[in-house]
Amino acid sequence: MNRLAPMVYLLALGCTEPNYRVGAEPDAGAPDVERDAGATIEADAGSVPTPVPDAGPAPAATMECGYRADDFGGPMRQLDSGPGGAPLRFVVRGLPDPSLVDSAVLRFTSHDADHPGEEGAIFVNGDGPFDLPADARWDNLDAAGELDVTGLLVDGDNLIEFAPGPLSRSFFGIGDVRVDATARVDECSPPPPPPDPSAVERSMHYRDAVYSNRRTWVVRCDDYAFTAYGDEHVESDCDGAYRPGGDRRGTATFTFTDVVRADYEVVIRSRHTENRNPAGALFIVDGVERRISQRSDRDRTDDVWGVARLEGTVDVVLDSSREAQSDSVISVRLVPVTP
Repeated sequence: MNRLAPMVYLLALGCTEPNYRVGAEPDAGAPDVERDAGATIEADAGSVPTPVPDAGPAPAATMECGYRADDFGGPMRQLDSGPGGAPLRFVVRGLPDPSLVDSAVLRFTSHDADHPGEEGAIFVNGDGPFDLPADARWDNLDAAGELDVTGLLVDGDNLIEFAPGPLSRSFFGIGDVRVDATARVDECSPPPPPPDPSAVERSMHYRDAVYSNRRTWVVRCDDYAFTAYGDEHVESDCDGAYRPGGDRRGTATFTFTDVVRADYEVVIRSRHTENRNPAGALFIVDGVERRISQRSDRDRTDDVWGVARLEGTVDVVLDSSREAQSDSVISVRLVPVTP
């Protein structure tokens, strides 16, 4: 057999090497080849490359976000109560889905929180109690408090409550409540939705309110209601239910039903006089407390309590139970506003 025959045959096919170099152009008539770590892989020239699966949208960046309570930056609220008394309630809005929150810390300023382990308790969306941070060195001082609330938050509005502790008298102040969260979101807070066009102004008169401890209220037939003590007001009460010599403590509750979800400016109309409650009349709107000073000579006056996002059944309460002073009310209005 002629030993040159195989070589002649290869030359006749135009092949000068058994394999071409990685990166060199292969013969147009030969199969495409690719060298991988010394191995030769043949690919059918007519095949279609396998598509790369779509990985989906890129995950959102991690952001450090701060969410403030409705009255952040306002005056500090005070709790002065025994065990079981009403808590201070704050609403922190706009938090993202908790599955997107990697960590979250509740932060606030306290005043006179000087009884460690027994000063007060914190509830987050009903979960708790958690000890209110306290230190004996904070007697009559402001201090920064914080609580890890990772896993305790909900999407949207979050209720933070500061309740009295086991002491016979818990006394402390709370303000500047906020939640700082690390979250996988594109933006910390989505833009607020436009107001519902069906949201309309709502109003309730003092004669529509429900009163507790009715005997201490003078509910006049003509223009307003107020807490009182003296017997000179007996003839002024429209229903004859007022009794002089009481403690001037009670509540007036205005209940709005079927409120369309929107932001509302809450307007309180009352009669201002120089002998009103020096601490200010305490109005609680959907659980959020703020005081309005009625101690002036302006007589019948409209005061803006603030703006709140409200829906469903909404209670507005004039709480005159905390001080034995005179508070008054004429009407409550909910006025829809653009966020």
